[in-house]
Amino acid sequence: MANQSKTIWLLSSNLPKLRCHVRTDQPLAALLRQKYAKAFGVATETLILAFDGEKIQEEDTFDSLAMEDNDIIDVVDEC
Repeated sequence: MANQSKTIWLLSSNLPKLRCHVRTDQPLAALLRQKYAKAFGVATETLILAFDGEKIQEEDTFDSLAMEDNDIIDVVDEC
């Protein structure tokens, strides 16, 4: 369903998990990079996000990725 708010988790190998609330119909990549960068003081440009082993594209949404509430997105910082 469009316009719902869901919870997803951002997880990296060297920082704590970060819980994020997202709308199911809005693009995720820029929003999540911004939230992660703000929470941990890293540059947004160096972050790569992946879900189920696939890089998240700029236009991908919660719905388009067939995500479920409380799914985990992997974060890699390429700095």
